Amino acid sequence: MAQAVPATAGPRDLRRMQRRLLGCAFVAPAIAVHLFVVGLPALAALGLSLTDWDGLRLPRFIGLANFDELIHRDGVFWQAFVNNLHWTAVFLTVPVALGLGTAVMISRASRLQTVYRVVFFLPYVFASVVVSRIFGFIYNPFYGVNKLFRNWGLGFLAQSWLGDPGIALYSVMAADVWHFWGFDMVVFLAALQQIDPSLYEAATIDGAGGWRRFRHMTVPLLRPTFGFILMMTALWSFLTFDYVYVMTGGGPAHSTELMATWIIGTAVEARRAGYASALAVTLTLLSSVIIVGFLYLRRRGVEV
Repeated sequence: MAQAVPATAGPRDLRRMQRRLLGCAFVAPAIAVHLFVVGLPALAALGLSLTDWDGLRLPRFIGLANFDELIHRDGVFWQAFVNNLHWTAVFLTVPVALGLGTAVMISRASRLQTVYRVVFFLPYVFASVVVSRIFGFIYNPFYGVNKLFRNWGLGFLAQSWLGDPGIALYSVMAADVWHFWGFDMVVFLAALQQIDPSLYEAATIDGAGGWRRFRHMTVPLLRPTFGFILMMTALWSFLTFDYVYVMTGGGPAHSTELMATWIIGTAVEARRAGYASALAVTLTLLSSVIIVGFLYLRRRGVEV
């Protein structure tokens, strides 16, 4: 004999459905704005990547010809891709190490912690364009850091910081590192403050020194924070645009060209909006690979 359904089941299910509909009603405007601002342009870019379009006349469908050119004949794209890999490698190490080391030292300071936080985080507050202009003045060969080197008798250190293809990319990176590493410091500092101090006290009683506590306790406990910072840094590194655009414009000889700057240059200067859309789609796919990689690691049990 079938069991009787409780009399309260109907109203309870109705209230549950009402709550879900109410939640969907609150989320619907944000979803609609996202689809309009992000979804439609993304679909338009995907469609334009299959066309030959100069941004003015009607697009002409050419299939996968843009992607064939990108893979086989566009040497600048591959140079920009390698530069992006160099940029990512630097930012996955230098700012992370600076941020973690500074956060550990500040967390152990008994006085002026707030002052240290403000001083080290202050560069991140500045707009990236402002930082780029400041470092452009610093690298100026006539009145920048080179003049100081010559006045101090260290003329051998003077370089063409933004004019030498061998060091121009790293000179631009230095500006971004100075601007960005304070963000990593704040994130690590917030994570360190969530660690129970009694764990360190117990380790100290057991005879663990400072390095062993850092290596076997701090680093493992910060593993989720490392995952967040590394994923966001990798994504942001592939989307970097403003520093290169303001300081070098991709030169000299495309030595500082990044994929984002090459997309803008192709669309605006070369007036090849269709091919630029293909570049943008490729950049999106590369960024998606990073996200999928981190999601795969999380599903395998790695704390990222």
